[in-house]
Amino acid sequence: MVIDTFHREGHVSLAPPLPARTVSRPQRSILHRPEQHRAIFLSDMHLGTRMCQPELILAFLNAHHAETVYLIGDIVDNWHPLGRNWSAAHHQVLRHLLDLPQTGTRVIYLPGNHDSFFNAYAGSIFGGIEVEREAIHQTADGRRLLVTHGDQCDVFAHKAPIMARIGSLIETGARAFDAAQRTMSRAAGLPEWHGITRQLTRANTLIRNYDRFEERLCALGVSRGADGIVCGHFHQPALHDRHGPIYANCGDWAEHGTGLVEAFDGKLRLLSVSQDIPASVTSQAGSKAFNRYVRAV
Repeated sequence: MVIDTFHREGHVSLAPPLPARTVSRPQRSILHRPEQHRAIFLSDMHLGTRMCQPELILAFLNAHHAETVYLIGDIVDNWHPLGRNWSAAHHQVLRHLLDLPQTGTRVIYLPGNHDSFFNAYAGSIFGGIEVEREAIHQTADGRRLLVTHGDQCDVFAHKAPIMARIGSLIETGARAFDAAQRTMSRAAGLPEWHGITRQLTRANTLIRNYDRFEERLCALGVSRGADGIVCGHFHQPALHDRHGPIYANCGDWAEHGTGLVEAFDGKLRLLSVSQDIPASVTSQAGSKAFNRYVRAV
């Protein structure tokens, strides 16, 4: 597993950098010093499921630190029996997140549909972690971004919640089977087959293109007086302004292994950590707000 190849291309031209807040962290050698950010946005870890990739999450968390970390829902997945798939690596991720406030990092947790149980605690603080239903993040250049999981704009989940749960269980089973067959292929020295992952990705993309969730989420951000939105939920990493407002989906840690970061000058970047899922690289021209967008997954 390669953990030092993060793709850092991104977009938002901006104002002079704000001074960084001093954060007390263990000393590291300069060769392994984590990259510092103003904010990190992560979602859809799905801890407690087979599709979660905790080693990739830990690689990212160890390589990237920030003044503020947003956990944008579906962090722990209570749609599935946790004990069956919970491992030491899952515990390490959870322990790392719980320890962040002790290092001076502000942590804001916005539950999603797979961890909606925590919505009952919105407005509370547990171990230094703030729990909110949604938040407004102001970038270094003064842009206001609505931060929310995004499931409230998922028409399929609201109109057919039972089917949504069944679909989630089927997808989880398919990904578990896919991971098992690739592990056996590696052990036998055979080429890995990624057909299941490709088909699941195509199916999810078709569904999301049909329900126009990006447009609805952008409209939600505007309705809150924001210049854009940062979300998760749809497992489709994205960073663009095609619909007018900024649309940033920080992706997931079941399929893509991506997170969104804000630099101290306000620039937003979508980062991807290498993994064994086939890579596709796409680029497109942006408006004057986004010079170029490259997604490497």
